[in-house]
Parts: sequence; structure tokens; C-alpha cells
Amino acid sequence: MAVPTKREILSFSPMNLGDREELPRYRRKAFAAIKKAAQTGPIVSITGLRRVGKTTLIKQLLSETKGAFYFSFDEKKHANPETLRRVIDVFLEEGEKPTIALDEIFRVEDWAGILKRYHDLKIAKFIVSGSSSLMVKKGVESLSGRMLEHYLQPLQFDEYLELAGKGPQAIEPGGIFKARRRFEEELSDFLIKGSFPETLWMDEKTAAQYIRASTVEKIVFDDIPSTFRIEHPSKLYDLLRLCATNSGRLFTEVNCAEALQMSRHAVSDYLLYLNRAYLADVVYPAGSFQKALKKQKKIFVKTASIYNSLAENPSAGQAAETAVYDKLSCGKTYFYRDAQKREVDFIARVPIEVKYQSAIVSSDISNLLYYMKQCRKNTGMVVTRDLFDEKTVDGRKIRYVPLDIFLLSGP
Repeated sequence: MAVPTKREILSFSPMNLGDREELPRYRRKAFAAIKKAAQTGPIVSITGLRRVGKTTLIKQLLSETKGAFYFSFDEKKHANPETLRRVIDVFLEEGEKPTIALDEIFRVEDWAGILKRYHDLKIAKFIVSGSSSLMVKKGVESLSGRMLEHYLQPLQFDEYLELAGKGPQAIEPGGIFKARRRFEEELSDFLIKGSFPETLWMDEKTAAQYIRASTVEKIVFDDIPSTFRIEHPSKLYDLLRLCATNSGRLFTEVNCAEALQMSRHAVSDYLLYLNRAYLADVVYPAGSFQKALKKQKKIFVKTASIYNSLAENPSAGQAAETAVYDKLSCGKTYFYRDAQKREVDFIARVPIEVKYQSAIVSSDISNLLYYMKQCRKNTGMVVTRDLFDEKTVDGRKIRYVPLDIFLLSGP
């Protein structure tokens, strides 16, 4: 196994040689918080989907940091403990108490144990990143109290607009009905290609191909098999496409297993891998977790653009519901469904129904009202295509909010 030379390590990035690297001017919303964390003692860990901007954010941080160095372990030839030790030693020779960024470090076996030894010597600050939350959890065990974790979300709609030159458009909580400017055209683009900064200026077809090749297939056929023993990665890909086609719909592991000719146990394992790689989530019905395990669950792919790039015959309604889930997914989110099959799409701070359609009639909110009465909720929300209104029905307030405005609202 060939370990890179000092010259190869230093030439990996211009900043390793003291030169400037051309970087985007735009900063993700998480930049300030991660920069602040990087100035403290603990190791800073950044995780998230491939291509959401982790590497760019790290390099932007380093460009504002004196004595900073960068190396990536994305290539298999570098993903080994010997190279990791050599990289750190070279950077320590080049700078006094440097800031060392190690991209995709989670691909290296025993990365946490190696990093712990250097960190405890207090001779450098470390920023690490990767595309799998499970590998971070493994590292947490040996780096207890030594690491701060940050999850970098896919690009959100307000960030997408700002990146596109539309200016900051986030709406503070409580200010949603002061926002009257609409972004219907931009929303349409966002749902198809908006989760990843690099797709902004691509046409829809190119963006879909890019998402499949650079994010989805790279994770399914490279990242996950390098971490877990996957006998048939193609089955994992088929399961993800099935999840995309059914994003927002009820599912059981048994039905998935029958559709893909897999065992139920394998489906459960594969769904866990997709979740840890930030590609798909399982959402449980509201109630006790033990009871929820026995009921039907919902499956969501992570973003509307992943949905549109993978689903068979994608629909605007499913894309909208997936986008709402993406917006809500950083908090605890459930759905409601009772024995009579009355269902509410999301139970978050308020119950939310997604009705992305041209007309909304009273029957469209009947389940929402039923849930609000049963659970004594005074306010509910309907995410719409165009309707922007607030009504009182049976003594309860229903807010009708267009999807673009909802996606711009505060958490």
C-alpha cells in the first residue's frame, strides 16, 4: 500500500502551500455556527448528503483561518490508517498548532482512534467530514466529549433563492402572513433540482442525471458497500427507487420485500443504511413508539429533487409533500392515522395537511379538523399550491399557506 509523499500531500490543495483557492462567495446558513465551533477545542464533525456543499464550506472556513490544511480521503487509495497518520504528521511539520481538515475521513478504518491520540496532545485543531451518520456514531464512542457534530442539510428554499441572486427571503416565525411575494417559477425549479448547489444553473434533465450519478449512485454503489457488507448493491438501488416512487406513502417491510424479492430482514437493514446515508427516512405514526412499530409507516426520500430524479412517473403532489418533509425533518415529525383510516400528513409544531392542488374543498380538511378536535389543537395548517388565507372552522384556526411561502418560513 503506497502512502503519499509529503509533496503529494501538500500539493493536494493550494491552501496547503499557502496559496488561495477559488471558492464560491455564497455561504451556507450553517457557516457561521460551524465557524464558531471550529474556534473552540473539540473536533468539529460535519455530515450530510454528498454534494450538499460540505467540502466547499470546509474550504471557506480554512480560507479564513491562519495555518490551515486540507486533505480528502474520498479516493480509495488514500482511505487507510497509514495515509491518515502520514497526512497529519506532514501538516504538523508545516504549521504550529494548525487547523487540519480531513474530508471523508470516515472511510478510514480506526479513524477515531487515530484522531483521538493527536487531539489529546492538543497540537492541532481538527475538522472532519463525511457522508454517513453511522460512521460518526462509531467515532463518538471513542471520542466522547471531544467532538461537536453538525449536520449540513440539503439546500433549503431560502438558500436556493439567495444563491440564485434573489436575495435573502427567509420569513421569521409568526411573520408568514406578512409575506406576499410569491416564487412559483423558482419553486418549480427547486422541487426538481434545488437540493444541491451545483445543479442551480443546469437544465432539468442534466440536473436529474447529475443527482443520480454524483449523489445517489455514488452513495449506493460506493459509500454504503464500503461500510457494510452489501451482497447486492443493485437491490439497494432498487429499494431506493421504490422508496422514491412511494415517497410520502404508507409501506411495510413485507410489501417491499415481496416487490423486490428480498427477505424482510434485508429490507429492514437496507432501509437503515439508506437512512444513515441521508437518502431516505421512515416516519412513524404519532403515539407510543412501541405501538407505532406495529402499525404501517411512511417512507420519504430525503428531498424533492431526489424524488424527481428517481421516482417512476413523479407527481407534483408527491414532490410537494416530500419538500414539506424535508423542511420539517430536522425536528421530530410524525403522521396521524387511526383505525378508520383518517390521516393527517404531518404532526409537528402544528398538524399539517399538504393539498398541492388548484382547488381545496371542505372535505380536504375533514381529517385535519377531526384530529384537532380529538387532540385539542386550536391551530392547524394546510400547505397549498396557491391559496393563502386564514379561516376559523368550528372554533379552530386553519391557515392555508402556499408551498413556496411555507418553505421560506422559520422552523
